[in-house]
Amino acid sequence: MNFALFLDMKARGDPQGLAVADHRWRLNWRELEYRASQLANLLKARGLRRGDRMAIYLPNRVEAVIALLGCMKSGVIAAPLNWRLAGQELHKVLGHCAPACILTTQEKAELLQLPAGAGVLTVDEKAGSGSFWLALQDSPGVFATVGCQAGDVASLLYTSGTTSSPKAAIHTHGMRVAVAGAMADCFELSSRDVALCLSPLFHTSGTSVFANALFAGCPLILQEKWNLQDFVRLVAEEGITFMHLIGTLLVDIAAAPESVFEPLRGRSRMRFTWGGGHAIAAEKFEVFERRVGGIFLLGYSRTEGGLTYNPLDRAARNFSDNGLPNRNSSDIAILDPVTQQACAKGVTGEVCFRGDGVSPGYWDGPYLRVTPPYEGGWMPTGDSGFMDEHGRLHFLGRGDHMIKTGGENVFPEEVSAVLLKLPGVADAVVVGVPDERMGQRVGALIVRSDPALAPAGIEQACRSALAGYKIPRVIAFTDELPKLGSGKADMNACRSLLLELA
Repeated sequence: MNFALFLDMKARGDPQGLAVADHRWRLNWRELEYRASQLANLLKARGLRRGDRMAIYLPNRVEAVIALLGCMKSGVIAAPLNWRLAGQELHKVLGHCAPACILTTQEKAELLQLPAGAGVLTVDEKAGSGSFWLALQDSPGVFATVGCQAGDVASLLYTSGTTSSPKAAIHTHGMRVAVAGAMADCFELSSRDVALCLSPLFHTSGTSVFANALFAGCPLILQEKWNLQDFVRLVAEEGITFMHLIGTLLVDIAAAPESVFEPLRGRSRMRFTWGGGHAIAAEKFEVFERRVGGIFLLGYSRTEGGLTYNPLDRAARNFSDNGLPNRNSSDIAILDPVTQQACAKGVTGEVCFRGDGVSPGYWDGPYLRVTPPYEGGWMPTGDSGFMDEHGRLHFLGRGDHMIKTGGENVFPEEVSAVLLKLPGVADAVVVGVPDERMGQRVGALIVRSDPALAPAGIEQACRSALAGYKIPRVIAFTDELPKLGSGKADMNACRSLLLELA
């Protein structure tokens, strides 16, 4: 089925209910469906057919949601792009997805330097202004959502590219239904919830919040850029009940003065927050819960699909693992990548998934690039982890982040978890740095909360928790970790900065 049918049903059942809002304006369900239908008609009138691409190069604004849904209704493939890309990086992605239409701001349109007639539509800071809205004025607001099969492509989501060039992961309509349904089951979502989308809509977490809200039929509140005061205000005034949060923002919240969260005292309706991103000390999660409300649920997810999450039950969740799978989305297995056989409980192997909530591969023009599955249809991730006796996933690290030093494998997340428990460490990233003799050495780029913290003290403190070969030997301090557009730590930039400072 076409995932946009959830919009059609909600517009019929609750036309006046709030559907989506940003800092500029608010749309109810009937208005959102009307605008999405206008866009679908406009795309059709401009000659876009099923399978053509529309690039959405916008921050978290109402128009981005209209575009995602208008594309789905018409069968056009939405390609939300990293809002922070520029120059060659941006043009490389645009050249890859070859969009027939681009939606962006007037400022960004000038930077694109595209030829006239390139199909660029713009929106302005003022709500309802820009060529996008002028083009919609004469477009009919009624459009019969096209029928789709589960395998039809809904959108392309470019991977963050922490260590390599971004790839266009295919998200099908069936995948969107499966993932949203599984998360609605995990988190007991309903139309009474209110979602906050902090993560950008070009990232899998932002897409998930958008899809969860549509599936559950609840309002979606968009925060365009991170600002702690705005965040606190939105949670209080909008009655936010759930959101996704990357680890870097959680660290910001835990480090802020207590007085910032006074507006939430006794007012928060927050039920839960899910996310993570990198190793964080348990104490910071507890501070977050006390200040914002609800419970924080660690999980595991990928742009290519496959997910696990801790349960809503406070007594059953913890901060030491990545939770349980949900078969409404996908099955999980830990396999030996050499033999492709299942690993025993507690034995580290490669995290693998299969099921409706897993991407079929990467879009590459008229071709579909697929990582060859293992026997049984298991899709390899390159990530390492193990399942414990309770069926919980313990994610140990991305395969392409693995540090190999002197013939030994080191999982960066394991080392980061130790560093973040040390007094005086606010945030940290662990990477491998080249070494002629050892192949790589373990390096750590650290944000200090105590200016007196020194490398010698860190090495000494790590000795009681880590094997000798896992202890960081290259250490540098910075005021802030370099970030990707998704908000995650940019591993390549962190490594470069570490080498520059060390």
